[in-house]
Amino acid sequence: MNSEYRKKIQRVYSRLTRSQRKVAEFIIDNPSKITLMSADQLAKASGVGEATVIRFARILGYKGYSDMKAEFQRALINNLTSSKKVEEGLKSVSSETVLDELLKTHIAVFQNMNVAELTRSLKNAAKIIFEANDVYVFGEGAALVPAMELSFWLNRFGKKTWLFGTTGRSFFEHVVNIRKNDVSIGFAYRKINFELRILFSETRKRGGKNILFTDQALNQLCELADEIIVTDRGGIGSYRSMAIPVIMSDALLFEFAAISEASLENLRNLERIRREYGYE
Repeated sequence: MNSEYRKKIQRVYSRLTRSQRKVAEFIIDNPSKITLMSADQLAKASGVGEATVIRFARILGYKGYSDMKAEFQRALINNLTSSKKVEEGLKSVSSETVLDELLKTHIAVFQNMNVAELTRSLKNAAKIIFEANDVYVFGEGAALVPAMELSFWLNRFGKKTWLFGTTGRSFFEHVVNIRKNDVSIGFAYRKINFELRILFSETRKRGGKNILFTDQALNQLCELADEIIVTDRGGIGSYRSMAIPVIMSDALLFEFAAISEASLENLRNLERIRREYGYE
């Protein structure tokens, strides 16, 4: 566990009830597990009631359990290297239960989704893309996976889309081309998103709009986003999968196709050209 949060618990430990101490001890002993647990699941694992877990979160200074969980997720993920994330994941399951664990964590995420709110966000994001000129999609590292999915199909639908996941000097070769009424889409699933912050800032300065995909409240990026699509991610231990971000990309693509008559027409034209030259 991050030493900062261990100290936070230690500072209030003497004021905790016996039941609340059970929650504190479980968290200290199982820091990676609570990042995937609901309040009810943590209560059962600690042998207390759900109300005790919520009161414990408030004693630590959070508005509720969800705020505490989000803070612990950020602290844990931000302080682990990729090798540590995979190592922790391997330790938490046996080779026979890897698929089962991945399925369980992903199902849990889907069950906790606010589908109505996500649908509203996806429809609005699709409208922003439909009304835009060009689209710029940015995803770095593993986040390049859903970014590639989105950009590939938007181009097939006839929407001119530029994909990039580079950082450093070459990053700006894409940014310089952004114009008024363009839209930038960013996938932010890591501690620091310097390039994405620059991309969103420049897009807004130039009269464009921004769409953010994320799994946490990244305030500085959220302030620059015209639409935010927030979902948890499944995984094993501290390792987080990109499966759900890819599904969110697919959902956005279908919402876009539903309002863009040109999408299917462009696909039909592609098929016609392939047939014409013997590439069926």
